[in-house]
Amino acid sequence: MIRPHQRPPRIWPVVIATLAGFAILMALGAWQVKRLAWKEALLAQLAANAAAPPVDLPTAFNMSRAGSNVEFVRVTFTGTYKTDAWMKMLSSYQGGQGWTILEPAASSDGWAVIVDRGKLPGQRLEHFDQPAGPQQIEGVIRTHPYGQGFFDPANDPKGNMWYWWDVKAMLAASGLPAELRPFPFIVQLLPSATTAEFPRPEEPKADLANNHLGYAITWFGLAATLLGVAGFYIYDLRRRRRNWDAGR
Repeated sequence: MIRPHQRPPRIWPVVIATLAGFAILMALGAWQVKRLAWKEALLAQLAANAAAPPVDLPTAFNMSRAGSNVEFVRVTFTGTYKTDAWMKMLSSYQGGQGWTILEPAASSDGWAVIVDRGKLPGQRLEHFDQPAGPQQIEGVIRTHPYGQGFFDPANDPKGNMWYWWDVKAMLAASGLPAELRPFPFIVQLLPSATTAEFPRPEEPKADLANNHLGYAITWFGLAATLLGVAGFYIYDLRRRRRNWDAGR
């Protein structure tokens, strides 16, 4: 029998490292399970908001002040667009370059509101419907909480170029009367039989990825794999240590 030059390494450091790695992987999996429950509850809340009857602007504002999630809450109000102060946000339209048209509106009950009227293709930028006079506006609240992204350029209110959602700056650039109370969210117009062809309102969608179940399965799978690989290694290590001891 050929005697190994050195005794195989101790087993207990491998056991400790395995247990530590297993605990970390299981904790990551459990965290993703909690995130999954949170995300499913959030999506259910957004669906409930969208399905509920519309409320007026003061009610929606008070809901927000009370701590409720008002994303996708339906609102309806009578308002007059300030058609000479429309804003354009760089967007896409059916796979090509497009614009999202935002228009300030003064509500009949004293609110200044930025309305997302929808999208249009680039060539229609100067040729879209501008409704005059009081309008019955129905939409959903979009909170747009994330602000400027890392790669987003700075907004240019004077040049009417908007790249990310900044409700305060949009209200400041709207030219609406100062005595109006600012509504702190965007109202995304809902499609209806009376909306114009352009800009074209879109059905609101919750752009929330929900991959937490897959992540949880991955972490738990890695934990199980670690146990299997480590178990085989420890078994082999014990065998080699016994052989080494027997050959002394």
